[in-house]
Formats: sequence, structure tokens, C-alpha cells
Amino acid sequence: MGFGSNRRAGAVRITAMGLAVFFAGSVGVAAEELKVRLEWLPYGMHAPFHLATEKGWYKDAGLEVTIDDGNGSGPAVQLAAAGQYDISHANLATMAIARGKGVPVTSVAGFIRKSDMGVLVSRDSEIKTPKDLEGKTVYYSTVSFETPFIPAFFKNAGADAGKVNLVSLNPGAKIGTYLSGKGDAMISTIPVYTIDKFIPRMSRGMLFADYGLPLPGFGLVVSEKTLAEKPETIGKFVGVMTKAWEAILNGGMLDEAAAAIVSQRPNAKVNADLMKLQIQSLATFFDTPATAGKPLGWQAESDWAETVKVMQEAKLLDAAAKPADFFTNQFVAAK
Repeated sequence: MGFGSNRRAGAVRITAMGLAVFFAGSVGVAAEELKVRLEWLPYGMHAPFHLATEKGWYKDAGLEVTIDDGNGSGPAVQLAAAGQYDISHANLATMAIARGKGVPVTSVAGFIRKSDMGVLVSRDSEIKTPKDLEGKTVYYSTVSFETPFIPAFFKNAGADAGKVNLVSLNPGAKIGTYLSGKGDAMISTIPVYTIDKFIPRMSRGMLFADYGLPLPGFGLVVSEKTLAEKPETIGKFVGVMTKAWEAILNGGMLDEAAAAIVSQRPNAKVNADLMKLQIQSLATFFDTPATAGKPLGWQAESDWAETVKVMQEAKLLDAAAKPADFFTNQFVAAK
């Protein structure tokens, strides 16, 4: 059993169309080209993309996939919207904000369905609650999705954001500065910086999700145009990704997945053991109460309803926004 064996067995189920195209194979048919944009440089969350390459699963599904690393969820969403990439892997809250501004994108699969965003502090720090951050230096990035939710996070926690020394840095500088020991805290993704090895500043986190911000995590984003023009191709890719995540979580391929990142990104000089730990750190973020027991990739309308409400309260979406605007489950059946 894998580290995700607490998930219901046999959770890989895709729609009839997705199942048909996934197993159709490519005998006598030219492979369909697909350009995929990741949201960041190589790390554990990218394991299924690279495992599928190593195992030949894209080819088996009749796909020829190009996967490019990224520099943030915002650019990844915009590039998908512009048609420069067929699919992007991105933070789905970032996608929703863009959609609210008129960018024609939607989510076709949600894998990290609980937000991993929060505030990191040193493990031995006396900071225990967000209110303890008053008078402290907290690094964040204005170009990251976290910024619009910072006021609500502190308000919900009974803290005064005006008393927090919020210092904006670009994402790379933010991470490097915090990990070097400077500052008191950093707003970022929590899991990969709370593992017990390789991290120069042992940290623990306070999740936005635990302070009234039930936001989505990461998934696959496409433009409405691409979805309309290439539904079978998108269905194939979603099927491969679902298969790859299940193989990692419940199929005993964790080590292979970590090794695949190293193999596919030799110039990044990533460490396989670190990649494995990063993958394992995500274990509690695949499900929300509404998606527990559902197949990976499936998104709950009730989760999106909570997200829409939070974003409307933050003035990021207008009052007419509704959950169905932001996702589709056409490629992933509920059971």
C-alpha cells in the first residue's frame, strides 16, 4: 500500500469519453501534440508529469507531450488563456481570480484540493498564532496568489495586519531570504518547507485554510477555446494524470516518481530523496471533506461555492459569479 492508501481503493475513474480515448492507443494514428506549462521549477508536485513520461503513458494514450517549467501560477494561467499552452498546472485560486477578471479559463481537474498556502515560521519560534506576528517581519510576494487574501487571513485570526511588517520580495528572493534565517515568517506553500531534511530553516506552518479561507490548491487549467476544440485530447491528458497520481499514492511508484523528476530535469540538479519527501508532504492536501473518497481530479461544487463566497467577500469576484464558472468534471466521474 502507498502513502496515500487511506484514500478509497480503485479511485481511478474517468468519464466514458475519457476512458475510451485513454485506452484507444495510437496504432496507425499520429500522436496528438500537447504543450503543457508547469507553474514552477522542478519539485515534488510535478512527479506525475515526469513519471508519465518515463513510463510511456502519454504515448500509450496517443499523445506527444511537451512539458515546460514555469515561473508562477499567474503566468501559467495567462499562457494557457493566450493559447501558447494547451494545459497549465497552476494554483486554482489564481485561476479563479483571473477568471473573475474576464480571462476565459477553467479547471478540468483538481489534484491538490486543499490549499497548501499559509505562513511559515521557525519551528522553535515563539510565534504560535497569526496575532503573534504583530510587530514581526513577514515576507510575501505581490506577484503570488497570496496577496489578496492576506488581510482576510489576519482579520479572521483576530490580528491587525497593519501592525505586521509585511515585506514584499519576488518569489525566489522571498524563499532564499527566509530560508537563510532572516525575517520572522514567510507566506508561501507550507508542505515542502516543513519536511525534516534538506531544509536549512526547520519550519512549521499556519494554513490559510484553518483561518476561514477554504481555497483550492493545484490542478489543470485550460482555456475555454482549447476545451471546446480539443476535448478528447484534454480527456486523454486528464486520464494520464489521474493514473500517474494514483500510481504514486497507492501503486507503489513513489520512488520511481521521485527518480523521474531527476531523470527528466537533469540540469535542475534536484535530489531524489528530497523530491520523495516533498511528494509525501502533500499527503493531507489531496482531499477536502467534500472530496474524500472521490477520484483524484474530481472537484466538489460545494468546495467551489465556499471559494466563490470567500473571493466575493474579498472583492475578487463579482456578485454574479457562481461555482460552475470555474470548473468542469466532464473528464472525471464522481464514482
